[in-house]
Amino acid sequence: MHFRIALLLASVANAFAYPAYEAAWAEGQLITFPPPLPNTGSILIPDAAHPYMPPGPSDQRGPCPGLNTMANHGYLPRNGIVSAADIINGAQEAFNVDYNFSVALASFALLSRGNVLLDRVSLGLESPLVPPLPGNIDGTPGGLGKHGRFEGDVSMTREDFALGDNVHFQQDLYNNLLTYVANYSDGHIVSERVFQEYRFARFVDSYLRNPNLTFHVGRHGFGYGEAGFTLNFFPNAKEGNLTVPVMTSFFQHETFPQGWFRRATRFTFDGVINAADVVETPHPVPAGAKNASGVYVPDGESYTDTICGLYLNLAGENVPAVLLNTTGMLRQNVDTLIRGVYNIFEPLNCTLVEPSGPAGV
Repeated sequence: MHFRIALLLASVANAFAYPAYEAAWAEGQLITFPPPLPNTGSILIPDAAHPYMPPGPSDQRGPCPGLNTMANHGYLPRNGIVSAADIINGAQEAFNVDYNFSVALASFALLSRGNVLLDRVSLGLESPLVPPLPGNIDGTPGGLGKHGRFEGDVSMTREDFALGDNVHFQQDLYNNLLTYVANYSDGHIVSERVFQEYRFARFVDSYLRNPNLTFHVGRHGFGYGEAGFTLNFFPNAKEGNLTVPVMTSFFQHETFPQGWFRRATRFTFDGVINAADVVETPHPVPAGAKNASGVYVPDGESYTDTICGLYLNLAGENVPAVLLNTTGMLRQNVDTLIRGVYNIFEPLNCTLVEPSGPAGV
């Protein structure tokens, strides 16, 4: 009884803290995934309806240059507060991301760092437009920039959380990346070899300097997937190879380059896996984390080198178990998003994973 009273009081407090959402708590927003967009091939991006506009002081931007670029051009809401459908449609339209992969990305973003009842997540950090769930059962959502769950260590252009700014572009890290373009390519073309060497160097730097290094299999997969994403999504389809000016436009300025054409074919989750493997193969790095003594401990056998282990860590341990204790529309949305993540792992013979992680982290 006392627990129910506490939940009621917390819900009332949240309603006063976020009055615009007082009515929404009673009804919520039922999450349904939009149908796939037709693949129109390699088209000029952005079109006239999506001009670049720099973010305003209250607009949310986070650690992902691709999502930030989409918001700066209006392929996502420009305020950086997005729904599952926003991510699904925007990723297909702007970058020609495969539909099922877009659904999984949106679902994990909402489950890990959003408000599942209201179907909203911040691309950056905490926002009053994305209030806590009723009863504050998972604390403040925090947004995709909040450390852990979605965002993690060993980024290519952001510092580790324990070492500095993990959300915003870091010019010194990017300058370092450009030295790898000069040393392992021709200074203009960004080759696979560049990211193979730079990605490994970023891990070594984190290993040496970050006493709290966390690089579990989920983040490990995301980290190498980021490099694979860059090599496969950022090149101008009319040029083929990724060039420094194009990469700079995305990473540093977070805008589509002038005259940029997106890839002609949908990029699937299998493509991301293969691209990540290409980047890691020359310098294999075990997924794991440092313990309290500062010793890097590899993940156990149930996680190591398996896609299903990555899925277990991401969709299980990085999503709060308390979401399973909900009812009504909130629970409907939770179940929808759980299936949304699973849709790319089911063909790989992985067992459906339910949230098992801690709340309020």
